[in-house]
Parts: sequence; structure tokens; C-alpha cells
Amino acid sequence: MKQAGLLKRSGLVGGGLIVCGAIWAMWHPTAASPVALMAPVASQRGSVADGAVSTDLGRLAVNDALRRRFDYALAALGERSLAQITASLDAAFDAELAPPLATEAKRLFRQYLAYRDAIEAMSQDSRLKAGTLAAARARMLAMRTVRARFFNSREQAGLFGWQDAYDDDAMARLEIEQDATLSLKARQQRLAELDRNLPPEILAERQAPVRQLVLADAVRTARAQGADDAAVYRLRAANVGEEAATRLAAVDQEERDWQQRIKGYLQDRAAILADKTMDETARADRLQQLRDARFDALEQKRLAAYEP
Repeated sequence: MKQAGLLKRSGLVGGGLIVCGAIWAMWHPTAASPVALMAPVASQRGSVADGAVSTDLGRLAVNDALRRRFDYALAALGERSLAQITASLDAAFDAELAPPLATEAKRLFRQYLAYRDAIEAMSQDSRLKAGTLAAARARMLAMRTVRARFFNSREQAGLFGWQDAYDDDAMARLEIEQDATLSLKARQQRLAELDRNLPPEILAERQAPVRQLVLADAVRTARAQGADDAAVYRLRAANVGEEAATRLAAVDQEERDWQQRIKGYLQDRAAILADKTMDETARADRLQQLRDARFDALEQKRLAAYEP
């Protein structure tokens, strides 16, 4: 599964235009995983690296998979510096590609960074922040205009062609849904026509969230009826394939481990709070020691959601 288009991921409909690289990688099988030159950051542990780098008749394949490779790497921002991310990608490109092609991949990544910066600057334009359909279309056009400053036509088509097709379809659906002159039946007919004309890959992407919800509900029902992990795996494999089912099983185990850690933490935290021999400073220090012993810095940001 690919990422949803920028119309959805960048806030093109609702307001500010923010380029986001966050990826639900468990649903993104790839043909080949990148060379693991740096350990994954905490938020990406257990995920499969999205995107890929490949060649086509001796040339670097400039395609959606390469852009997703960039986005997956950039999703680590905040946990890893941009300099670290860039160095890691450069090393991976050197390991995976012949020198001229590695140089091209590095150039494209740096142009992609400059493009993202330009998009972020553009998002501050108050004229593009309105929540109207016209403003959404203006933002999409502005993005594509900015893009042309950084990439030639071949690069634009390769890196963003799939994304543009998805966004154009999403915009067409918004126009239909907001057309007050259409009856419900006419609106449904036009939406169905869009579905018929969509490339199968984009139609599958549009339908994926529904499939995920249906599968999640089926798993909850199966577990409530006594299904064990093996039965859940078979259910998932029948719906999304063995690779995705394996990743989801790993996520389940990670969640169980997390809940167990939270349970132990809350018990020890309650004991510290109930200890009347400590003053407030000592208690605060002891609580922080407990957090540091059990969780890394990123995990500690999640604790407030569990603390009574």
C-alpha cells in the first residue's frame, strides 16, 4: 500500500499545508528493504522500511517508491537529526547503487528537502489557509508550481505522479460531495463513475482503510470467541497476506509487552506516591528515576495518558 496523497496527508482540505512523512509501515510491504545502516528509531521499531531504490535499464528508477524511501527516512526527524538522516541515506545509496546512480539519488534527496522547505514556507500564506474547496484547489496548484522549481518533468512524473492522481481523484470527490445541485442518487452515480475510472492501485488504496477496520473488527470478534494467536494469524493472512500478518503479530506482541510494562510501572508509582517518608522533592526524584529505568525519552512522553 502506498501513502495517501498529499491532499489528505498535507491538510489540503482542512487548512494548513504540512508535509508529513509519517507512515503506517505495517501495512506497507515492499519488494526490497533498504540496507540497515543505522538502527531504527523507537517509533519505527517493528515496522518495515517503506519505499525502495531500484534501477531501470541502467538508470536510477525515479518513482513513487524512491519518494517513499525519502519519506520513511524523514519520519525519524525529532528522534534523529537531519544531518544523521542524510548521512545514513547517503551511505545506503552508496551501498545499493553504482556511484553515478548513488550521486543522482543523493541529489534528488537534497532537492526533495529543499522542496519540503519551500512547501512549508508556502503554508504560511494566509490566502491558502481557508477551509474552502477553492482554497484547497489553490493550495494543490501552488504545490505543483513550487515543485517545478526543484524537479524536471521526468522527475515530477516519477516522484509525484501516483500522488497527483490520488489527489486529483480526492479533489473530484470533494467537488461532487459539496455540489448542492446534485441529488443523492446523482452524487452516488458520479462517485461510482470515479471508482470505475480509477487505476486498480489507487482504488485499492482508497478502499484500504475500510478493509483495515473490517479486519480489526473481525480480529476482536475472534478473540472474544476464544481465538488464539495462531487462529488470528490465519485470519489476517487470509485477508492481507502472510507478510502483513507477521508484522501485525509482532505489533500485537509489542503492545502486550508495553501494557505489561505500564502495569508494573503504575504499581511501583503508586507505592512511591503512598510512601509518607519522602518529601515532595525526594518523591519527584524517585518517580523520575523510575521512569528513566523503565522507559526511554520518547516512551516517557506517552506515560501521562496512563497515569491517574
